Amino acid sequence: MTLNNKVSVIIVNYNGKHLLKECIQSVYNQSYKYIDIIMVDNASVDSSVEYASALFPDVRLIRLNENLGFTGGNIEGLKYASGDYIMLINNDVVMERDCIKNLLASIEPKPDVGIGAVKMLVYGKDAIDSAGDGFSTSFRGFKRGEGLQSNQYDKEEYVFGACAGAAIYRRKMIDETDFFDDDFFLIHEDSDLSFRAQLAGWKVLYVPSAVAYHKVSSTIGKMSDLAVYHSLRNCELVRMKNVSSGLFFRHLPSFIAGVVLDFIYFCFKHGKVRLYFKAKVDALRLLPKMVQKRKLIMSNKKVHNKYIKSIMTPLYEKSFFLLKLKKFLHG
Repeated sequence: MTLNNKVSVIIVNYNGKHLLKECIQSVYNQSYKYIDIIMVDNASVDSSVEYASALFPDVRLIRLNENLGFTGGNIEGLKYASGDYIMLINNDVVMERDCIKNLLASIEPKPDVGIGAVKMLVYGKDAIDSAGDGFSTSFRGFKRGEGLQSNQYDKEEYVFGACAGAAIYRRKMIDETDFFDDDFFLIHEDSDLSFRAQLAGWKVLYVPSAVAYHKVSSTIGKMSDLAVYHSLRNCELVRMKNVSSGLFFRHLPSFIAGVVLDFIYFCFKHGKVRLYFKAKVDALRLLPKMVQKRKLIMSNKKVHNKYIKSIMTPLYEKSFFLLKLKKFLHG
């Protein structure tokens, strides 16, 4: 099969000068050559733009006057992207040489696939960061296989979603379902997009032969206030917009269990009590806006609730439960 679809690669950067050389070079080194590169800078103050411009003069550099976050930065980048596919990679991600080629080889023959998920490994460690994304019956997105050894999850398969730290999106899917929601700023924007795509009849394919390495939390920090706030707020926005009332009440016990576990984890274990309640109150303030967005999403819904249920992960599934328990105890 001959592949000649153009791929626009968007890299959003915020004070990541120290990360850019290895990240952008990995795009240049791709065996697939029908690529253009767009770097969007979120008002960095570390001379990232000047540094990238000097090293990679062919990269299209978009300098923003304010920090629009991961979502806003990618939305701006999309305005300059002309590819048949849009590839997003974090500035702290390094791709293997055949990453994009292997993604396209698996996705292009399947016209119902709108999103491709890579096998993302933790940079410098024998561990998985994400083998595609899942969505549990507590109505929360999660990274499949997080923390497990890198030789696992080697089967190509359909999954719920893709981590936008390194993922590819079919342009036609974006045109039909829209792109990121700029109310998210960062975190869970990929779960929201994956959910909307699934509701509209698109599928997400996990391609383990497409490998990338993630320098985890190099930009925002794993338990920083910024990360915790947006994680706690935005998981509610995903639910408000995408979860049908039928699914919600069917899995109400799992949802309640998830809320209790989140409260214990963030408030008691990590002492983020004020941040927890601020995030939830701010989510409620956005409810009227999310309801309007929900109406549009549901008007474009093409699949039955049974399908969505079939691609969700039960909260009490043994492997998932043990993975979450390990993260709860040691995270």
